[in-house]
Amino acid sequence: MNRIYINIVCLYFFFFFSFSQHAPSSGCFSFSFFGVNGLSAQRELMLYQSADLWSANAVNPAFFPKDKKIVLGLPGFGVDAAHSGDVGYNDLFRREGDRRLIDLGRLVDRLEPENRVHYEHRFETVSLGIRLPAGLFLQAGHSVRLQTAATYPKNLAQLLWNGNGPYVGQTLDIAPNVEVFDFNELSLGLGWGTERLRLGGRLKYLSGISALRTDETRQQATVFTDSDIYQLTLETDYAFHSASIISGIDTAGLGFDLRTEVAKGKLFSQNRGLAFDLGASVQLGERLTLSAGALDLGGRINWSSNAQYFASKGAYQYDGVRFPGTDIINAADSIRFDAQLDTLNDIFRFEKTAQTFETELPLRLYAGGTFRLSDKWTFGAVFFHQNSARRSTTSFGLNALWRPLDWLSLGGMYSVNDRSAANLGFRVGLHPGPLQLYLVSDNMLNVFTPYSAPVVNFRAGAALLF
Repeated sequence: MNRIYINIVCLYFFFFFSFSQHAPSSGCFSFSFFGVNGLSAQRELMLYQSADLWSANAVNPAFFPKDKKIVLGLPGFGVDAAHSGDVGYNDLFRREGDRRLIDLGRLVDRLEPENRVHYEHRFETVSLGIRLPAGLFLQAGHSVRLQTAATYPKNLAQLLWNGNGPYVGQTLDIAPNVEVFDFNELSLGLGWGTERLRLGGRLKYLSGISALRTDETRQQATVFTDSDIYQLTLETDYAFHSASIISGIDTAGLGFDLRTEVAKGKLFSQNRGLAFDLGASVQLGERLTLSAGALDLGGRINWSSNAQYFASKGAYQYDGVRFPGTDIINAADSIRFDAQLDTLNDIFRFEKTAQTFETELPLRLYAGGTFRLSDKWTFGAVFFHQNSARRSTTSFGLNALWRPLDWLSLGGMYSVNDRSAANLGFRVGLHPGPLQLYLVSDNMLNVFTPYSAPVVNFRAGAALLF
């Protein structure tokens, strides 16, 4: 009786908790679905307004620290994540003694009819900047990036928690829409500048590690329970692409083969792509500077290695099935994908075919300006827009930067975006000798409590400047 229910549970949790299983491809830490596997975009407004930091070169290739000849970027890490509404990671669990238990009851009532999830991280392993003669400067680097965007219906969470008893005679849509992929990024760029004008461009080679993307033309998965004999009907026209996340479904009961070693993605794989970055900065007078940047122009990855297409279409009936609701999820420590997903094929009857596919990087656009009031105070404004097939978002921020000491800089920002009109950001920069350390965030209140926050944004790193 519970077998079908358990596997629908796994269908729900797989698409989201699997994100965190693949996040370690950065070699760093990962977050789970709620709270930081999280709706918006990787804005990094505060970083863009910190042109003196070497890592700001990542958001505008025209930025190069003044009066520096060689820059070595040390490892750094950035996260931008959100869940629609007021939902955080801790809302999914409750504590019982030393155990952390799944508890959807705290979550379901706070969900929206359609819920959106966004998560991006960037792990910068190394970067290099060299100032050349004739105003030129060279830049190169490597990073590992993860992009995630998803939507899922409240019906799915309600079904898992309440069981199907309250929904007899109703048709519930349970289909999630997901795109998640991680990749290596190797970049090489060239810039040119004078005292007043700086231009920069960068070519990026993208090497895909793993990906999962649902087919937007096949997004039907519904559950109906008949009031007579509790006959359960699953109707599907649902499909997804996968490369190195789900490698196969068989018909002999082995089911999904979850790959857990995607963190070992090759620097040069058969999953290839290119992207371009452009940037400019111009100084008007002695105090005003304007800049603009366009990132991931034409960015896309073609997935051909281990690329598969999984499709389920039909109406499948199971007699006398009643979902027990909280009886299974409540007080569970975890959902065992390796033990349960292997029977999903028996229920949803996926068919696998080899098929290449593409994922696109969202186009990110920045425009900003700064006004240097004195040697200690600088004020500025920044505009950001991201556009992609799955979502678009716009943000605007006002910031101030204070340098009380030669080796210390402090900054603050107020920003407005499509999620909130009350975002407070901050920056802390330490500059002891040639070492540059920094922490920046567009949401300062959530940096230190990521598991209870619906939005998290920060970037931290270091560099040596000579």
